[in-house]
Amino acid sequence: MDESSQAPERQPTTEPPRLRVGRLLITLAGLGLGAYLVVAHGWSDVLRALQAVGWPGLIGITLFHALPTALCGLAWWVLLRPHIQESGVPFVWLRWIRDGTDGVVPIVPVSGELVATRILRLRGTAIAGAGIIVDLTAELLGQFLFAILGFALLLVNHPGSHYRAWIALGIAIMAVQVGGFLIAQRKGLFRLIERPLDWLRRRRRRVESPADRTLHDRINQIHAHPRVFLGSVLLHLIAWVIGALEAWIALRLMGHPLAVADVLVMESLVAAVRCITFFVPLDAGVQEGSYVLIGGLRGLPAALALAVSRGKRARDLLKGVPALWRWRVIGGRQQRRPACESRFGQSWRESNVICVREYFPDRLATAVRQKSRWIIGIVYQGYRTHGWNH
Repeated sequence: MDESSQAPERQPTTEPPRLRVGRLLITLAGLGLGAYLVVAHGWSDVLRALQAVGWPGLIGITLFHALPTALCGLAWWVLLRPHIQESGVPFVWLRWIRDGTDGVVPIVPVSGELVATRILRLRGTAIAGAGIIVDLTAELLGQFLFAILGFALLLVNHPGSHYRAWIALGIAIMAVQVGGFLIAQRKGLFRLIERPLDWLRRRRRRVESPADRTLHDRINQIHAHPRVFLGSVLLHLIAWVIGALEAWIALRLMGHPLAVADVLVMESLVAAVRCITFFVPLDAGVQEGSYVLIGGLRGLPAALALAVSRGKRARDLLKGVPALWRWRVIGGRQQRRPACESRFGQSWRESNVICVREYFPDRLATAVRQKSRWIIGIVYQGYRTHGWNH
């Protein structure tokens, strides 16, 4: 990947206790709501539907999920392709780690993104943070288009459906979120956030090299290719549509098939609700409640809707646990690496010296002495290694 030098990473800040407690309370409330829905609508019916899918079906759905995951990874790679010299394969498995972490680690809503940014930085990608932010924007735009597609199918196939006004309001809120995030980052949201840090570091405003570029500069650097950005949005949209077929497969295995159009309506609107409630860790309770409400609009029994939701939870575990293990292996290698191997000029993969940097004196006499020591040292080391050659 891009071997440009990069600025030292900032140390993560400590999360405020109130925020941590609030997130914990929201998670517990969501888990309680999900458990209540399962009990209220018959846990035995939910379990029976899951048994109809079985382990072979669940593993098959998880493997099928690799297709939208690969498309999202390629959409991410497409964004960064003008700025890096890497193939799309690493971005596919990084997307797997990213999604897997998000699905099982309820730390922050972007846990997977933070992990992926860290791995990209270890691989030497200076534009990693900006790439994640712009890729999130492209994914949100693709999700918004997916929600519009589902709402349009709902109006065309079922014009008399209930809650149309509420669904339209939810999509409008989603549009404000996505549009506001896109406009804010283009207008300098992250530059505004970085200004206090620049003042503390007394950083010069003028950009002298790629290593000196701020996060805002790198975001604009990626946005400077609008066709590439639109291509990434399109790939994310295709990934959302293909991912919806997982629910279609699960319902067929449960013996209650739905039309593809109805499944697209259900999956798109559930995804829209999850986007609006992004602050809820693991979508606890939100996912289950959304499936019960929106699935009911399509005539889907609540027990089957909950079974689809629980099946997706199981799929997240099947892909998330190996992803966490892989991230732990990568982090363990970095921690076990000797201190000298993480210095400037040494490869993180092979720990071989690839270049040398030295601070040279700025005074003539001192510079002459240092240069003389270098020459004498090189001569004696050459004699010791190779002997005298005429």
